[in-house]
Amino acid sequence: MQIRARLTLLYLLTAASILAIVLFAVWWSYKRHTEAVFFQTLESKAALTAETALKEVEHLPALPSRWAEPDDDTDTLPYRENVSLYNDAYERVFTLRPEAVSLPVKTLQEIQRKEKQQFRHQNLHAVGMVMLSPANRPFTLVAEGYCDPDELIQLRNILIIGFIFGIGAMAASGWYFAGQALAPVSRIMDQVNAMQPDDLSHRVETGANRDELTRLAETFNQLLDRVEQAFRMQRMFLSNVSHELKNPLMAMRAQLDVTLQRERDPAAYRKALQSVLDDVRSLGEVEEKLLQLARIYNIPGAIPFEAVRLDELLWQAKEQLQKNYPEYRAVIDPGDLPESEETLFVHANEALLRTALLNLMNNACKYSPDHRVLVRVRFQADGSHLVEVCDNGPGIRPEELDLIFEPFYRSPKHRGEFKGTGVGLSLVRSILDLHRINIKIVQPPAGGAVFQLTFPVFIIHHL
Repeated sequence: MQIRARLTLLYLLTAASILAIVLFAVWWSYKRHTEAVFFQTLESKAALTAETALKEVEHLPALPSRWAEPDDDTDTLPYRENVSLYNDAYERVFTLRPEAVSLPVKTLQEIQRKEKQQFRHQNLHAVGMVMLSPANRPFTLVAEGYCDPDELIQLRNILIIGFIFGIGAMAASGWYFAGQALAPVSRIMDQVNAMQPDDLSHRVETGANRDELTRLAETFNQLLDRVEQAFRMQRMFLSNVSHELKNPLMAMRAQLDVTLQRERDPAAYRKALQSVLDDVRSLGEVEEKLLQLARIYNIPGAIPFEAVRLDELLWQAKEQLQKNYPEYRAVIDPGDLPESEETLFVHANEALLRTALLNLMNNACKYSPDHRVLVRVRFQADGSHLVEVCDNGPGIRPEELDLIFEPFYRSPKHRGEFKGTGVGLSLVRSILDLHRINIKIVQPPAGGAVFQLTFPVFIIHHL
C-alpha cells in the first residue's frame, strides 16, 4: 500500500471513530434529555391527579386487579397514559384506566423502599413514588405514559446519514491533503530520477519551509556532495595515478632496455640500477601514502590516540626528513618553552601526526630554492598550540588553495619541474581532520607559503 493511501486510511479511521463517538454522544444526550422531560411532565400530571384522589382515597375500596398473562400483547395497549394508587396492602384503590394491568407486588415493594423509582411497565415508561394521604397513610402513586420514539428515530436516521456523508467528505479531503503533503516527496523523487551518474552537480530543491521534508532534501544534498566528491576523487585517481605510476614504470623499462642493449662497464650498470632504485622508492612512497589514506578513511574509529609531546614529534620528523633527503635542512624555532612539561603534550596518534609534519616539511623543502624549511612553534597553556611550516618557494596560486589538498592533484605549473605523487597534502589534510587540527595557508608579501596548524584545546594532568 502506498503512503498516500495508508495516510488516507489512517486519517479516515481516526476521523470516523471520533465522528461516530460524537454523533452517538449527541443521540444519547438527546435521548436522556427527552426522557427527563417526559418523566418530569409525567410526574407533574401524576401529582395533580393524586392531589385530588388522595382526599377521598381513605374511603375508596380496593379495585379488582388485572394481572398480565403470558400471552398478553403488551405492545398494543388500548391506552397511552394512566395514573394508579396503591395502598400499603399493595391493593390498587384508584386508577384512571380500570383495564390497565396492575403492578407486581415486588415492583411496589421496590418503589416503597426507594420512595421514588423510574421503570418500564409493559411498553410504557413509568414513575412510582410514595405519597401520604391527609391521614398520613402511605400510598404508592404510579404514573405511566407512552414516550413517542419517533423524534429519536428521526434524529438517529439524520445522524446516520450525516455520518455516511461525513465519511465520504473525510475520505476525499484525506486523499487530497495526503497528496498535498506528499507532493514535495514526489518532487524530490522526480528530481533524483532525473540525475545522471555522469553529472552529479544538480541538487534537490529544499524550498523555503523549514520542515522535515526540507531537512530530508538537505540531508540528501549532503549525501550527493559526498558522492560527487567520491566520484571526483575516483576520476582524479584514475587520471593521476595512472600517470604517476606509468612514468616511473616507463622510465625503469626504458633504462633497463637501454642498459641491456650492449655490454657496459660496472659503473654504467650501477648508475642504471640506482636510477631504477629511485623510481622504486618513489612507487613505494605512493603505495605507503595510499595505504595510510585507506586506513584513515576506512577505520578512523580504530586508530588509537594518546598524549604525545609535540616538540619530540617535530624533532623526530626533522631527523627523518634529513635522513631521507640529506640535502634538505629544517630549522625548528620552539619559541618560549612553557614552564610546565604538561603543556607540551597533545592528544594524537603519534605515527600519523609525525607523518603529517614530515610531509609538510618535505613539501616546503622541495619547493624552496635552498631546500630549507622553518618550523615555528608557539605553545599555549590550554593546549591550543600553533605550528607554522614556512617555505620561501614560489607560493600557491589563489585558485589552487583548495585544490592542493585534493588527492592526486598536482599543479600544472610545477608538474614537470618537481617530482611528486599528489598524495602528500591530501594525506596531511586527512590526518589533521582526524585530529581536529585546523590548517590555514598564509602567503606573506615577501613570498613563499606558511602552513598554520592550530591544535584543539587539550590539557593533561598528573604526568
